[in-house]
Amino acid sequence: KTIAEKAGVNQATVSRALNQATAYMISEKMREKIRKICDELDYRPNYSGRSIVTGKTFKIGMILCDMLHDFSAHDWARIIYNLSIELQKHGYALTILHADGNENRDRQVLDFLMSGIADGYVTSLSMLGTNVFNMLQKLKAPLWIVCPSGETVSAINHIQRDDIPAFSEVWHNIPENILDKTAFFGMESIDVNIRLREIKAASVIAHPGKNIIITPIFYKHHTRMTALEYRDAYRQAIIHMDELKKHKFIWCYSDLCARALCDALEDNGIMPGKDIYIIGYGDFETYEKTDPRPVISTISANADFIGETIGKLLMSAKNNNIQRKIIQSTFIPRETFPVNK
Repeated sequence: KTIAEKAGVNQATVSRALNQATAYMISEKMREKIRKICDELDYRPNYSGRSIVTGKTFKIGMILCDMLHDFSAHDWARIIYNLSIELQKHGYALTILHADGNENRDRQVLDFLMSGIADGYVTSLSMLGTNVFNMLQKLKAPLWIVCPSGETVSAINHIQRDDIPAFSEVWHNIPENILDKTAFFGMESIDVNIRLREIKAASVIAHPGKNIIITPIFYKHHTRMTALEYRDAYRQAIIHMDELKKHKFIWCYSDLCARALCDALEDNGIMPGKDIYIIGYGDFETYEKTDPRPVISTISANADFIGETIGKLLMSAKNNNIQRKIIQSTFIPRETFPVNK
């Protein structure tokens, strides 16, 4: 009421101006005038009070199972960052919940879910135990599952990454005379096996009728921390150098793995992009947007766009129909596998 009097408008105008969902109805000049008065009075709308009136929490819950690893993984960091930005445009905040299979912690998450702590949820299949997943399916609040390429889920909203078209584009650009000299370099894991399976499937699409053999060069990893992935990959590249040198094109599980392989090859007098082609995954070199000249040819999972898209889908949920959104990955050629287009 005080702000309305100072601004010379009615209270409904102030309410609309301070609500992200209705601010567009008020002119920018008036919104700025109202914001200035709010700053002078140290006032902001009380979300608790707004929740009582609207029945909304103005929160979206993100459920993670391994926070230390998830926060250090640049793809999930990008999803969280862009999801948060999109939610804030609509006056929503992101709430993080931790469900890791521990009975007590999962029970705590169940209690939060049953209490209606958020108006919607986002998570990944790999991050959910059976109890939490079953509870989420019973909730009326919208739920979106992030699925990596090669994995899917039925009867629930999910956003599906699709790597096959980008992998196929890479195969189309590999010179015919080195197709039989390709390898895959990466740590042993379920995710790596899925990635390799998708790369093989793409080779069939790009070169039907050809049985292209991809030599797997796997190594055991000693850490799940992204920051230490380079160290493991470099050490293993040195150990497997004789085998790696036999090939002319090497797919790497990640950009950090590719960067380590390039450094190991250069230390042995072999020039990536000339003597041997390398391609990574993840577009890690543009993560902070500070590298003036990225060099690793890569497949971008478009994690930024995935986070933004999930936010828009959550904010526009209008019905109960199950939705599936497909986000295609993108092949980005650089120095380690230059392509003339």
